Amino acid sequence: MNTSDKVSGRVLITDDEADVRWALVHLMRLNGCDPIEAASGKGALEILRTEKVDVVLADVSMPEMNGLELLKEIQKLDQGTPVILITGFGSIESAVEAMKNGAQDYVTKPFDPERLGLAVRRALRRRSSQHTRSRPGGSEHNESLWEVMGASERIAQLIADVELVAPTNFTVLITGETGTGKEVVVNSIHRLSHRANGSFVPVDCGSITPTLMESELFGHEKGSYTGAHQSQPGKMEIASGGTFFLDEISNLSFPLQAKFLRALEERKIWRIGGTKPIDVDIRVIVAANQDLGAMVLAKQFRKDLYYRLNEFSMVIPPLRERPDDIMFLAKRFLDLAKADLRKDIRGFSQDAVELLLSFDWPGNVRELRNVIRRTALQCDTYITAGNIGISSITGETLSAVGKPVGGPDSTAKRASLRETVRQTVSRVEKKMIMEVLVQTKGNKAEAARMLGVDYKTMHTKVKKYEIGQLVKGESYVQT
Repeated sequence: MNTSDKVSGRVLITDDEADVRWALVHLMRLNGCDPIEAASGKGALEILRTEKVDVVLADVSMPEMNGLELLKEIQKLDQGTPVILITGFGSIESAVEAMKNGAQDYVTKPFDPERLGLAVRRALRRRSSQHTRSRPGGSEHNESLWEVMGASERIAQLIADVELVAPTNFTVLITGETGTGKEVVVNSIHRLSHRANGSFVPVDCGSITPTLMESELFGHEKGSYTGAHQSQPGKMEIASGGTFFLDEISNLSFPLQAKFLRALEERKIWRIGGTKPIDVDIRVIVAANQDLGAMVLAKQFRKDLYYRLNEFSMVIPPLRERPDDIMFLAKRFLDLAKADLRKDIRGFSQDAVELLLSFDWPGNVRELRNVIRRTALQCDTYITAGNIGISSITGETLSAVGKPVGGPDSTAKRASLRETVRQTVSRVEKKMIMEVLVQTKGNKAEAARMLGVDYKTMHTKVKKYEIGQLVKGESYVQT
């Protein structure tokens, strides 16, 4: 479970099974939350009437009062309390219906700790945003977006665009390099929209195999294909009444682009093997780390879908184009790291500031955050340039002490060093991919998720390094 992204809050765990409550209590503590327990729906209501609770985590199948009945009673007490339902696979349809009636999210048994943690963190952020929006002044949401994006004029314009388009039903196309904060902007649009109380359902086209993507989007009926042992709603259906976010849409295959376009135009979807259409009421936001217009010209993306998506477009500039944000964000990330590590680091030296401002940050805000966290772990007082080790796989490489390599007479040495670094990076990358693929028993989609890359990149790397042949002796299967 990712504990580096903790969001504090009080979580009420409601389940009639003591072992399940025990596991959930420990998972919530790992996420930085304060868990409290109730063995029944009625017990949960008694707690809610007397104590402050930020999120309710409830099992659907409980005696006397099940999770769906508990949801209705919670809405009578406080409609703003996020409720996450825990359900067995056989009750997914009920959970989906509950989401349409106000549940924040659902997870299935046996639950994935990372999936559960993500659902709770999202619910806590939603609860927090509700509190700030209810305060006088009305500017707290803007301040929260400033905090995570920066204070430059480019970000000010971006925030203005978010405020302009959020209250509408416009389809939004967001373009930006990896790590610039596209999902942060998408979440802000959702929270400021009239659909804020509805579901926010993201799908990453880069982390799902093409053969499974259609079912992920539209769902399937029982027996519609080999392995379809039960009916399953698609993410577009689950998002009805809320916001549907399709990330890395450039990875969507041409046949699915056509089906997705039809669903957008008709606001109806057909499950695989289904015999009747299903209406969906969704606000659609898509994101890409590539220029879709250029892909259209290169005949790599459908023109009609591009124009349909481009009702309102936003471009998130890379960090290197907004240097005013670098130290703003670096100081924020340092404050977060200090609190997490319980260290009293006093700030950045002048040479550290110069180094951070001179680097081009190919990994953008995500890379800056990781560099600051890593440096804070290794530092005790001030952060100096000597503490910071930055390296880029683009060829612009810095030494381990963080000082730029090379000088007026070092062209040959710099070229040789770049080649050495390239080879070193390749060896490490190859080793990591092999280890993760063995761990996932050859599941490239799961390996891509664990390594934080999209499926297309993983497929390319496996082919480049001929890893399929190298780990042939392990339980590796090409997909």
